Amino acid sequence: MSVRLRNAALQLEVLPELGGCVMRFDALTPHGPEPLFRPGEAAGRDPNGMGLYPLVPWSNRIAGGGFRWRGRRYDLPANLAGEPLPIHGDGWQRPWEVVAAAETELRLALHSAGQPPFDYRAELGYRLEGECLAIELTVTHLGEGPVPYGVGLHPWLPRTPDATLEAPAKGVWEVDDAQLPTHWRPLDADDPWCFAAGRGLPASPIDNLFTGWRGRARIAWPSRGLALEVEGEPPGERYLVYSPGAEADFFCFEPVSHDVDAHHFADPLVHGLVELGPGERLARAWRFRLAEA
Repeated sequence: MSVRLRNAALQLEVLPELGGCVMRFDALTPHGPEPLFRPGEAAGRDPNGMGLYPLVPWSNRIAGGGFRWRGRRYDLPANLAGEPLPIHGDGWQRPWEVVAAAETELRLALHSAGQPPFDYRAELGYRLEGECLAIELTVTHLGEGPVPYGVGLHPWLPRTPDATLEAPAKGVWEVDDAQLPTHWRPLDADDPWCFAAGRGLPASPIDNLFTGWRGRARIAWPSRGLALEVEGEPPGERYLVYSPGAEADFFCFEPVSHDVDAHHFADPLVHGLVELGPGERLARAWRFRLAEA
């Protein structure tokens, strides 16, 4: 059963039992609701067909079906049909418990120990504040030994021919056929993937991580007269852009705390993972503010 939040400017519909995902996030305009996230269908029962879901206890893919940490190997099975590598953790695939619900605020909780070494409690909050959607995600490690964690959000946004993204970054990771990082390259103003001043999305497929971001972005749909201003707290350093291409009706702008496959870098903590001991927490918050295009 979905939970609906509403104020004078926005409405939000969440499916706690389906990964805590957002099914609808709309601006309330004089001519009716206008989707700010891609609308989902409750009958679909697929988080990848919704508007947003949380990423916990890691983001994106982990190579080799697992990783080593403090001298021990941890195997992680593939968890998405058609995807050979473990992806996005398990928070998006598990039912969340409703802790509190009100007209403009919803708090959810999840305890998961289904992907060792991750044994955690996550808390997810959605709150409407005027023309802003605030999302908070916190993970607390419950296991005995220290474990590397990461978090993020996976929004699915409407892609129109004139949609633009403004999200300054210093560089981007190129990837191989498995969508794993191969090498980092800097971005300059002439690069077609430089979104520093606002740019349309590439016509070809993209599924790449950008670094050196200062935690602010703007997504605009000029033909609709709408925009979303995104802000991370603390300021994020990384985001992913994903779209199958110009023919798709969506694209994804994913603020995340760590690099793709950071578990296999020489120093994973330099690449954004955070090692948590028993009872330690990792918290991030994001704001999506409605604006005029």
